[in-house]
Amino acid sequence: MTGYASHLSYDLKAGVRDKSLMLMNYLFPIGFFLMIGMFMPRINPDFLNIMVPGMILFAIMSGTLMTIPFTLIGNREAGIFRSFRVNGVPATALITIPIIGTVIHMAIASAILTLASRVLYGGLLPTRWFAFVGVFALTALCFATIAVLIGIIANSARNGTLIAQAIYIPSVMLGGLMVPEELLPANLQAAASILPATHAMRAFNSLALAGERLSAATSLPVIVLAASIAINIALCFLLFQWDSRPLPARRRLLALVALLPFVVSIVAI
Repeated sequence: MTGYASHLSYDLKAGVRDKSLMLMNYLFPIGFFLMIGMFMPRINPDFLNIMVPGMILFAIMSGTLMTIPFTLIGNREAGIFRSFRVNGVPATALITIPIIGTVIHMAIASAILTLASRVLYGGLLPTRWFAFVGVFALTALCFATIAVLIGIIANSARNGTLIAQAIYIPSVMLGGLMVPEELLPANLQAAASILPATHAMRAFNSLALAGERLSAATSLPVIVLAASIAINIALCFLLFQWDSRPLPARRRLLALVALLPFVVSIVAI
């Protein structure tokens, strides 16, 4: 347990000391928030209603999809995983520590963004803080486990970038971060349900901002995010490998199971 705590402490410190991690965990999302807040409310006054969850979600995606996969891929290719194995470090630590460490960093960044949104731009604050924290935790864990899964199945940093961007870019455009989901065409709203960001924004808007109680409709995004976390973690343990040999194509295809909760949600809607 002491070794695990030391490893986690090192990971947390690396998130601040490493320039690239510091950029994606804090500087990039906060800088983007400051820039977008200057003009977006003038273009769309309703943006202030979704500024807090939207910017938090942007920070989570930047701090997970844009960092975790490449750290894992780099460590695996450099033989660091093999060294860990020789020294008795379990795969459990290598999978869970990046998740926990990143969620902690995202919690700090989210607190900064929430406060700054209100103070600088008058962004709408949550009416139910307990629900807000709960949805944040589910969202951060969902994206962190997806990022770890990408780092495990990607054969190279380039391959990992393509997979991460395939989630990141559509999420920013269609996930409800910049434009309320209601303004999207009906067919795009349905298609956007394949994205974790869409379910996160739905949960934030209904449970945390609007203050609605759990019901069949409002609980669906929560169930989807929770199911995604469970499936992603299971896939991470199933597909994890210590050496840098490419993962067989058949095993990589198993990662498509991670889409299952989101595909089912489209049918449910």
